[in-house]
Amino acid sequence: MKKNKNVEENKKPAGSNVVAKAGIWFTVCNFAFRGMAFFTVPIFTRLLTKVELGSFSNYSSWITILMVLTSLELYESIVRSKVEFEEDIDSYIWSILSFSTLFTLVLYVFAVLNISLVSDWLQVEPKYIHLMFLYFLTSPAYSMLITKHRAFYHYKLFVLITAIVTLSSTALSVTFVLTFEDKLWGRALGQYLPSIIVGGVILIYLAFKGKHIKLQYWKYALVICVPLVPHTLSAQLLSSSDRIILTQLCGSEITAFYSVASSCYHITTILMNSMNKAWTPWLFDQLKRNRYEKIRSFSKAYILIFAVCAWGVMLIGPELIYIFGGTAYAVSVYCLLPLMTSCIIQFIYLFYVNVEFYTKKTVATAMATMTAAALNIVLNFAFIPIFPEYGYVVASYTTLVGYFVLMLIHYFIVRQRGLAHIYDTKFFVLLALTALLIMGVINMLYQHTILRYIITLVYGGILLCFLLKHKDEIVKFFKKGG
Repeated sequence: MKKNKNVEENKKPAGSNVVAKAGIWFTVCNFAFRGMAFFTVPIFTRLLTKVELGSFSNYSSWITILMVLTSLELYESIVRSKVEFEEDIDSYIWSILSFSTLFTLVLYVFAVLNISLVSDWLQVEPKYIHLMFLYFLTSPAYSMLITKHRAFYHYKLFVLITAIVTLSSTALSVTFVLTFEDKLWGRALGQYLPSIIVGGVILIYLAFKGKHIKLQYWKYALVICVPLVPHTLSAQLLSSSDRIILTQLCGSEITAFYSVASSCYHITTILMNSMNKAWTPWLFDQLKRNRYEKIRSFSKAYILIFAVCAWGVMLIGPELIYIFGGTAYAVSVYCLLPLMTSCIIQFIYLFYVNVEFYTKKTVATAMATMTAAALNIVLNFAFIPIFPEYGYVVASYTTLVGYFVLMLIHYFIVRQRGLAHIYDTKFFVLLALTALLIMGVINMLYQHTILRYIITLVYGGILLCFLLKHKDEIVKFFKKGG
């Protein structure tokens, strides 16, 4: 009876109020919790030495990269699996989690047997490798539970668990750095221990909930997700290769200008990813019901909301750069403009990627990202040496070109599959071109501070008046899902 009750709860259609609340909570909370990392940067720069900061950056970068390989991004299949295995979703999740756990254990054994080699390769002590693999073993359980509740619009547990992990990681990191003699170990342990504990508890819970391991679910998830591994790795390369190449060609000082702008830009990418994760379950539900007209109208409003937010951030770009880096990094603002514009382009192409993911044909998705990453690297090596003093600006524009090409590739992939009609392509193209035009206008406004302040106030005032005047329509818009 209990199992049937859970199944009925999962199958019950999400009401409009639930969809609206879930979308808002997923977006706001994910943005707020992930954004906390930026507010702690000034704390750790004062508590840790430059060597310790650099070592932790190296360690966390390796974790981000290797996590893709150990988890195989299997949790990404859960939203799609809801369409076909909604009645058996708990067994599905436990099945793919068991595969991820077994695969990680095999890699862990290999690492332990070659601990010296792995330690030299990663440039960390063995104790950090053990901490790393404990995180790899438990973190997928957290991701899968969160993804399940996001798929079924159960936002309350998402908020609770995310808050526990984020707040405890922040608090423990600061506490351990202040109290540990080995401050680098304190920073690493404080960052990852809460995730390990919470993930371990969730892993046991999901095993109890799922009960049975079904091998056919392994095949289903692997077919969808394994092609996404090179896609994810390439996406990281597309976003991070600029700093690596800048350091090689121009030195760390030039790279620093780009890094400060990248930190500001990353805040907007958090908003982008949060909005996309809130959008995806609703999109899949509508695709399942062939509600293409609703998708067309909602997608235009959704992307426009994000673009308006991004343009607002661009208008106050110099002030953001000052907050993050001070007057010494004022020129970084000229990196921020193309990076923010590329974020709008990213958001557009994610609409097409979601459709590709729905069709379960993700090989082309991976090839597209690999192509864009390769193009970005080639452009960096070709143009940065020509303007070495402004290499940080060149790198930001090569990133914009890479994402623009990626958007076009994803459009043609969806068009080839006969699904381009789902979106208003003309609107998307017009928005992309408008974003490029606005980027140029705001770039000129940076030379006229008073005029920019006036335009920013007018922009904010118009936006506020619009929200107040149409608040009922906006609420009604968000209540139309389901």
